[in-house]
Amino acid sequence: MMKVRKYKVDEWVFYNMLVEAGDDHTYSLKAVILNICPPEDFYDYEIYIEKTEKFKKVREEYLFPLKQS
Repeated sequence: MMKVRKYKVDEWVFYNMLVEAGDDHTYSLKAVILNICPPEDFYDYEIYIEKTEKFKKVREEYLFPLKQS
């Protein structure tokens, strides 16, 4: 069964690895979705983090939509 992904390739999101520690998005970093990982992979997405200029594989629970202004 295919897991439905919340985000699409080329979509901008916020990445926050501290969300489980109760962070209120103070440490969120803007990132873009580069790739959706296969269902058998531990991670859900491959992202590029704009501020740190790094590529990273992450789970969906650490990603949040950009707020519309």
